[in-house]
Amino acid sequence: MLRELKATVKKLMQAVKNTVPAIAEAMEKVRSSMLIFSYQLRHIGVGKHNMGRCVKAVKPGLERYAALVQQIKEKSKERKSLLAEKKETPFYQIPKLHDLTRRITELTEELEELKTEKEMLLRSLDCADDAGISVVKKEIAALEGALQKLSEQEAKYSAELDEALKQYAVLKEQAVGMDATELIDARLAIREDKERSAVDRVKAAYGEKYDPMMIYDSKRDVANLLGEEAEKQSAMEKLRAKQKEQKQLVQRKPNQKDLER
Repeated sequence: MLRELKATVKKLMQAVKNTVPAIAEAMEKVRSSMLIFSYQLRHIGVGKHNMGRCVKAVKPGLERYAALVQQIKEKSKERKSLLAEKKETPFYQIPKLHDLTRRITELTEELEELKTEKEMLLRSLDCADDAGISVVKKEIAALEGALQKLSEQEAKYSAELDEALKQYAVLKEQAVGMDATELIDARLAIREDKERSAVDRVKAAYGEKYDPMMIYDSKRDVANLLGEEAEKQSAMEKLRAKQKEQKQLVQRKPNQKDLER
């Protein structure tokens, strides 16, 4: 779709002549392509936000789980070592046996707390047991890979939008000297069809994921990028100035009675 749009716009740029209909056609074609790029960027932005929120919510839990597993492993190893040492310690070394017993008790309590926290963490991650963690890790890794791809697509479509803006600027330069009101009227006359065509392309590409509110926001984005409100205001001011000038000319023109006198 992108290749076809670029080829079509390029063809229009090469063939365009300095006439109002031709310039209007080319400008609206570029505008419709910008509408598609803007929608794509918005769609990617929503996807990145949702995926990023999911990763942000789950990843700290995975990191904490890994830390708990490591702590449990280390404390279990230490407890096992102390139990073995206690077993080998003669009964008459009462102070040492007392210290070993105290430390073993502390480690036992700490292990129970760590295991309880781990169980709660597993439930929060919707894992029945430790084996479920590997599934969650794979899902997060897949999301992070998808986020990377979305970032690459975002950069690509941003570049496409920038290129379209440059093409629009060239066309706008070619339109300097033309009747601004006539050009706007010519553009508005074909805009609905161009926008409908762009929307149909987006619907075909996104299917059930198409969002009509997002296309509405994309139209607003494009209007802001092109400064259409200011452009329209400028054209209206020029039209009013022209009408005022014509009115003054008519008022200055002598009428038939004046000529007879």
